[in-house]
Amino acid sequence: MQRRRFALVLLSFVFLLTIVFPSSSSAAASDVPAPQATLLTQVQPLGEVVSAVVLKYSANIDGASLSKSSFQVQSVLNDVYTDRTVTGVYTNDSGIITNRSTHGKYVVIELDTQDKNASTLTYDATSGVNRINTLNYYISQKKDIATQKKTVIPATAQTVKATDKVTPIVDDFQKNTFENKDGFKLNYFTFEPKVESGKTYPLVVFLHGNGERGDGNGVNLLANAGAVTWASPEQQAKHPSFVIAPQSPIDLEHKFIWADEPRNSAVADLVRETALKYPIDTNRIYIVGISQGAMGTWRLLEKNLDLFAAGVPIAGLTNYEKAVNMYAPVDPKHVEVLKNVPIWAFHAVDDTSVSPKNSQEMVSAIQAQNGNLIHFTEYEAGIIKPIGHFSWVPALQNQDMIEWLFAQKK
Repeated sequence: MQRRRFALVLLSFVFLLTIVFPSSSSAAASDVPAPQATLLTQVQPLGEVVSAVVLKYSANIDGASLSKSSFQVQSVLNDVYTDRTVTGVYTNDSGIITNRSTHGKYVVIELDTQDKNASTLTYDATSGVNRINTLNYYISQKKDIATQKKTVIPATAQTVKATDKVTPIVDDFQKNTFENKDGFKLNYFTFEPKVESGKTYPLVVFLHGNGERGDGNGVNLLANAGAVTWASPEQQAKHPSFVIAPQSPIDLEHKFIWADEPRNSAVADLVRETALKYPIDTNRIYIVGISQGAMGTWRLLEKNLDLFAAGVPIAGLTNYEKAVNMYAPVDPKHVEVLKNVPIWAFHAVDDTSVSPKNSQEMVSAIQAQNGNLIHFTEYEAGIIKPIGHFSWVPALQNQDMIEWLFAQKK
C-alpha cells in the first residue's frame, strides 16, 4: 500500500516538472513571430524574373535545420496557383543571394528562374507591349525549423504573403521626366555612378524596343538587360559611367517610335541637358539601341554628329521611311553622313522581325566609301534563341564591344 502511494506521488511530481520545465524540443512557436517576406528579382537577358524569396525572422535561424523541402512557394497569376521550384534554402545576415548558410535572421529561398511562371512580365500581343504582372507570392513552412538557440518553429498551414520586392541595379535608377521646348514630355530613368570630385564620366544612352513602351512604369529597365548591362557592378567597376534610359509613351499613331518626331529630337535634347546637369565627359557620350531603339540610334547618330562619340544599333534599320516588311534599301545620303562615325552594328541572319538586309547593305556601303570605323557582327541562323530578332541578348554580353565602345572619343 505504501509502495503504491509512493508511486502515485512520484508520478505527480514528474508531471508537475513537465509542466513547469518543458523540454527544449517543444518550445513554444509563439516566441518567434511569423516572418516578413520579400521577393528578390533579377533582370536576365530575356527579362525580369523572381529569383528568390527572403524571409526575415526576429531570431537567428539555424541553417542546419533547413532543406529545400522546408518551404513551399506559390505564385498566383489570374487566380491560378502555381508552385515555384525551390533550388536552395539557407540563412544569412544580409538577405541577399549568397549560396551558403551562416547564422542570421534571413532565410533565402532560391527559385528556379527557368520556371514558366518565373517572369514578372506578360507580353500583350494586342498592344504589342510588355505588361508588369501583379506579383502575388505565398510562402508556407512545410517542415519544422529551429532557431540558433534551438527553439523549434513548427510547420504550419498558415501562409506568409510577400509584401516587398527588391531588384538589384534597377532599384538604383531614378525616374525623371523631360519636357522639350514644344511641351513634349518624355519619361526617362537615370543611373549615377559613384562620383569623385573633379572627375567627369562617360554617358551611355539606351533606347528600348517596341515592347517596352509605357507611361513611366520602368518596363524598359525590366524586359531585357539593355539598360542594366551598363549599370551593373561589373561594368561600373571597369567603366564608371552615367546611364539614361528614356521610355517612349504608348502612341499608336507613330510606327517608328525613336526615329519619328518628336521623340528623336527630344532624346537629343535630353542628352544635351543631362550633359550639362552632371559631370559628364562630353567627348564620351554613347548611344545603344535595340530593334526600334536601333532605328533611333542610326538616326540620332546621323543628325547629331557633334553629340555622340559612337553608337551600337542592334537589330534595326536605317532608312525607315521607305521600310516595307521591315526592310528598306540604303539611302546613299545616310552612308555619306555616317561613314566616319564609330559604329558597331549587330544583326542575325534569321531575324524575321526586322530584316538583316538593311544592316548588311549599310555596312557594305560604308566600307565601300572607305569607312573603316564600322564594325558588324552577324549571327548565323539558329544561334539566337528563342527567336532570331533577339540578337541583343549575345550582343550586350560581348565584352569586346563594350571595351571598344568606352575607348571611343570624339
